[in-house]
Amino acid sequence: MGALSAEEFSRYSRQLLLPGFGVNAQTALKDARVLIVGAGGLGCPAAQYLAAGGVGHLTIVDADVVETSNLSRQILHTDERVGMNKAQSIVTAIQNARDLTASHDLVLDCTDNVMTRYLISDAAVLADRQVVSGAAQGYEGQLIVLHKNLGDIRGPCYRCLFPEAPKPQHTQSCDDGGILGSVTGLIGTLQAIEAIKLLTGVGEATQPTILFATPFGTQPFRSVRVRPIQTKRCRACGDPSSVDKISDLTKEDYRLFCNLTAPRSFPVRSEDVGILDLRRLPEGDALVVDVRPPHEYAITALSDSQNLSIDQVRANAGNAIKTLPGKQPVLVVCRSGNDSREAVHLLQSADPSRVFANVTGGLRSYARYNPSFKMY
Repeated sequence: MGALSAEEFSRYSRQLLLPGFGVNAQTALKDARVLIVGAGGLGCPAAQYLAAGGVGHLTIVDADVVETSNLSRQILHTDERVGMNKAQSIVTAIQNARDLTASHDLVLDCTDNVMTRYLISDAAVLADRQVVSGAAQGYEGQLIVLHKNLGDIRGPCYRCLFPEAPKPQHTQSCDDGGILGSVTGLIGTLQAIEAIKLLTGVGEATQPTILFATPFGTQPFRSVRVRPIQTKRCRACGDPSSVDKISDLTKEDYRLFCNLTAPRSFPVRSEDVGILDLRRLPEGDALVVDVRPPHEYAITALSDSQNLSIDQVRANAGNAIKTLPGKQPVLVVCRSGNDSREAVHLLQSADPSRVFANVTGGLRSYARYNPSFKMY
């Protein structure tokens, strides 16, 4: 792209005035190509500040669509865009990842999906690119630069830090665990700042660290150093003489690696009921049990329902049944119909003599038929 125009001098004048920044840094931003994977709570503020800061080319990748629940944290989306695709540039297959990564100078991982994190990191290693990786959950967030350029060596990649993928039951998305919009804004903004540092060379060079942000804690920020070099036995960036390295992303089964090929499933049973059946149910004919966590049950609940969390059922289904009064059939409901199906399986196994039925579709389906029901 070359030299800055007169308009750009005016637009970025406050940045140009910064000691150590100047024309060279601003020109570096203008010439930079940045890939942002994830157009959600992290990607929105990151993209906004990188664009406002003068990055010449941004590619935003996201295959999701905008929902109303996104709007509190994904600040570039509006009510008018609900249902639209979040990005105009979409990765449609794994084999595109390496080429897409290689055609950019820097990658921002703004996803909340473990499988995608491994793919992004692996593609970056193969393309020899750095990744500014952000994460946010609940009231907390994290930030790290993966495959960081340390001169003669590179810092650790995602596989170096996490050689084994976590079990699916040990991970939560924002949809399941909740998120405060300002926390994603904080982490996304920090990702943009880190990207500007890497693209311009402005600021102090640091060894690889993980930044933990806990703004609701007594120590809002703390930084923990990680190993400064790659792990020799890492399949992505390790020593070829020590490990069978990844050379072709299309030959990697990321779903299998992340334990996603055989999710726990529980059969549909003839006793299961639809949400309309629940609405027509005469009072007292069945006991309605809500297996959401207590803090979610406190947000909104069906009248005359009883809360028995899925964690209680998983811990000891027999003891959980003892808390249920009477002997009438039990209709089990949750937010979307998944935890309730598991709960029915566990409860029925513990007490075959009693009827347990899943309410398919959960409270989300109920809200579609009953607009006055306050669903979150």
